[in-house]
Amino acid sequence: MKTVMVIMVFALVLMSGMTAFAHEEGEESGTEMKMDMKNMDMKMMKQHRTMSVIAEYWPDTQEALKERDWKEAGEDVAEIVEAAEELKEFKPHRNADRVLDFMKIQAVFAKRLTDLDKAIESKDAAAADKLAGSVQKSCNQCHAMFR
Repeated sequence: MKTVMVIMVFALVLMSGMTAFAHEEGEESGTEMKMDMKNMDMKMMKQHRTMSVIAEYWPDTQEALKERDWKEAGEDVAEIVEAAEELKEFKPHRNADRVLDFMKIQAVFAKRLTDLDKAIESKDAAAADKLAGSVQKSCNQCHAMFR
C-alpha cells in the first residue's frame, strides 16, 4: 500500500511539473499562437462558407437541369463558379501535405464548371447532363481525399 501511495505522489508531482512547463512554453509564444489561431479560424470559416454556398446551389442546379430550366441552372452555376474561386486558397482538412493534388482537382472542378456553364448557355442538354456528372465526380473525388 505504501508503494502505491509513493507512486501516486510521484505521478502527481510529475504531472504538475509538466503542466507548469507547458504553461511556461505557451506564455512565450502566446500572442503569436493566438494570432495564428485567429487566422486559421478565419480561413476555416471562409472555407466552410464557400462550401456551404456550393452545397446550397448544387442540388438546385441539378434539379434545374432535370427540368431544363436553363435560366435557373445558369444562375445557380454562376453562384457556384463565384464561390469556387475561393477554393484556390483552401487548406485541405486531410492530407494537407498533398496540396498539389488538391490544386489539380480544384482546377479540374473549375474547368468542368465553366464547361457546364457554356453547355447551359447553349442549352445543350446532353453536354450539360454529362458535365453535371463530371462536376459531381470532382466533388466526390476531392471530398474522398481531403475532407
